Amino acid sequence: MTDEADAGENSRDALQRSVVIYTGLLLLTVAAAFSAVGILNRELYSAPAFVRIYLDAVAGHDVAAALATPGVKLVTDDAPGTGEASLITPDALGGLSDIELVSDTEIIPGRHRMVFSYTLTGTPVRGDSNPYTVTAQSEFDVERTGTSWLVFPEWSFVRSPIATATVTVSHASDFTAGAVQVSAGDPTAFHASSSYEMLVPSLVMLSHHSEQLGSRAVPLAATKPRTPVSAIVDVQPTTGFLAEVQTAVDDFLADCVTERLLYPPGCPFGLDVNDRIVSEPVWSIESYPQLTLLAGQDSWVVPNARGTARVVVDIRSLFDGTVTTRDELVPFDVSFAVSVEPDGSIAFSPRS
Repeated sequence: MTDEADAGENSRDALQRSVVIYTGLLLLTVAAAFSAVGILNRELYSAPAFVRIYLDAVAGHDVAAALATPGVKLVTDDAPGTGEASLITPDALGGLSDIELVSDTEIIPGRHRMVFSYTLTGTPVRGDSNPYTVTAQSEFDVERTGTSWLVFPEWSFVRSPIATATVTVSHASDFTAGAVQVSAGDPTAFHASSSYEMLVPSLVMLSHHSEQLGSRAVPLAATKPRTPVSAIVDVQPTTGFLAEVQTAVDDFLADCVTERLLYPPGCPFGLDVNDRIVSEPVWSIESYPQLTLLAGQDSWVVPNARGTARVVVDIRSLFDGTVTTRDELVPFDVSFAVSVEPDGSIAFSPRS
């Protein structure tokens, strides 16, 4: 009987130890689960984590993920990368780095106002100016909208992190945003302005580059939700454009002097003669006008430039019939408007 009693007591002790062990393991598992939930809530499901995930999407140029974030809403119906959403495309966005949470204030239960700092960078595509860098901060309001899996909070932006940008192009109708060509108006327009939407925060480098025209890179940064920003792209003639205009005018004048007339048609020079000419006038250019290009109201303008032609012609006097050779210099001025056609060709017209 003693052996049987000892065996029973040992079984009870073993059972108690098992219960204690499994209870401890259960408690540890529950504690670990609560700890994991706490970590997930803090790292992935908290209000700061919600904003941080959005900012990481912008930093990674993941436009689709950024726009899919709850509360991110465009005003325009245009697809990203088109129309008013032309600046919301990976190839237009500059850099976003050094993202840090500055403050997190719970305004009311379930609503947070957070400030994040960061660095925005932009590099001109053609390297015609130094990289642009700015350190800035943005304020975001988010509110809790529900719970997933019974324990994880869900959030949404109260104010959509979108800003409105007005881009004005002087002396052209299009511009480059990062690596994206954007039309701001009618292709034949000499000035254009249009509105676009931008992610907050983001930086876009604006410029204009063509064979005839160019501009310095201009940074356009959006750092405050629902706040308008603006930039002007000042387009100017390139040295190649001026050289092209100079060559075209020189060729035009060279054609003029092939005419054997006192007043070559359409040309800026001529000679008044009161007597009778007895030989064909022979024209030549002594000095070609040195041109400059300025911006006018609706086109590029070549302001008055002075040149000199030479004419040689034999003239018979109506008074006594003598023949003399008239050899003289004839100053002349040129001035006209110049426009760049949509196909890149250059058109000349009289100044109005």
